[in-house]
Amino acid sequence: MTSTHYDVAVIGAGPGGYVAAIRAAQRGAKVAIVEKQYMGGTCLNVGCIPSKAMLHIAETLHSLSSVAELGIMLPQPPTFDMVKAVAFKDKVVKRMTSGVSTLMKGNNVDVFDGLGSVDASKKVTVTKNGTSQEFSADNIILATGSVPLMPPMPGIDGDRVMNSDTCWNLPKTPESLICVGGGVIGIELACMFNALGTKVTILEMLPNVLAPVDEEVRKLLVRILGKRGIEIVTNAKVESIEDANGQKKVNTTTDKGQQSFQGEYVLMAVSRRANTSGLEKLMEQGLDTDRGRVRVDEHMQTNLPGIYAIGDLVHGAGLAHVASTEGEIASDNATGHAAIMNYDVIPNPIYTFPEIASVGLTEAQAREKYPEVRVDRFPWTAIGKAVAIGETEGFTKVIIGKYGEFLGAHIIGPDATNLITEYSLAMRGELTVDEIEETIHPHPTLSEGLREAVLAVEGHPIHIPPKQVARAR
Repeated sequence: MTSTHYDVAVIGAGPGGYVAAIRAAQRGAKVAIVEKQYMGGTCLNVGCIPSKAMLHIAETLHSLSSVAELGIMLPQPPTFDMVKAVAFKDKVVKRMTSGVSTLMKGNNVDVFDGLGSVDASKKVTVTKNGTSQEFSADNIILATGSVPLMPPMPGIDGDRVMNSDTCWNLPKTPESLICVGGGVIGIELACMFNALGTKVTILEMLPNVLAPVDEEVRKLLVRILGKRGIEIVTNAKVESIEDANGQKKVNTTTDKGQQSFQGEYVLMAVSRRANTSGLEKLMEQGLDTDRGRVRVDEHMQTNLPGIYAIGDLVHGAGLAHVASTEGEIASDNATGHAAIMNYDVIPNPIYTFPEIASVGLTEAQAREKYPEVRVDRFPWTAIGKAVAIGETEGFTKVIIGKYGEFLGAHIIGPDATNLITEYSLAMRGELTVDEIEETIHPHPTLSEGLREAVLAVEGHPIHIPPKQVARAR
């Protein structure tokens, strides 16, 4: 039986919303959650999880090109079945979303299926298939997420124009693809389609792809993708999309003037915008917004008492793990447990291959902000485990402040998205280089590279020659 009044109601069941619901229930609150489309939200259904399943398939296929030197003989090139790959992806998604439903039941959270509309009196109306039901709550947590941004332009509504929500169920591998947008989503998907056998062209409006990424890391990845045949065109403003001889034709303005690019499909990956569906009454009643996002304070509370907002609905990193943390903070405050959201240490993963991960400042940001900065890097070519598994592209880079504190860390290479956690913990715990240096790292592992990067910045690396300046110091 569902109630008509709750302590906390969560609107949206993505990684921010369902975590917020669990946290509030663990705090002893009577909790309801409303989801209009699917449990797990964008992340579990058409974002993080399906993309990682398909990227795993793509990376596996990519790695098969070099297995002959391991003594494994396979037909070259290996065959690939997109239908079976999609079936695997669907199985992964179903398992994860079913798990969220189980968690809701296990934490006694009432689930409402439909579009949730909220007003400032904290009344929630849930509508589905023309019928509606209502309940109220003492506190509301808005976790409605985001949707792909589809900029208005001629041809964007045509067939074979996809976005990051709709590209997961293709019947076959595209022969060619024009990817509009060179941010994290665009680069990950370009990397995936390229490995599956698609000719990929990336069109980026800015001077560089992956603009927020450390310059040294970005340049290496661009070089690697270029060697794989991915064409990257920067300073390219897309004007329109049209059909031409059975292909999609993307018309742009570039440094060279008017240019057109053709491919079987177009993937729009320019950005995402906040999903404010169901929040219309709140906005009419004065919900404070800025450039399409809801404003919140350090407690994740909006300007309307008892109403909180998290995840892609607010300004921030646009990362699932950040949304989950914001959900915990919002629920703590909504249940009388004061908490403050801290954005100082946020690990940023990028699931290309090789992977990229970072935390803290880039080298350029650190040098602009601090007068004394030390920077060094350690290559994977000098790590036995990386050589043994044939993953030697890239390096680990650390940026150290005056007192030996970590200002930032950047990894490009195998398992970077897991390895970055050590540096994240070091920054969160305010550890210095000494404490990482004095921590024994197991051998042979990739994690040795994290300690070796610290040794390098201190001037006494073990497995590469020290630089002359460091040696003198």
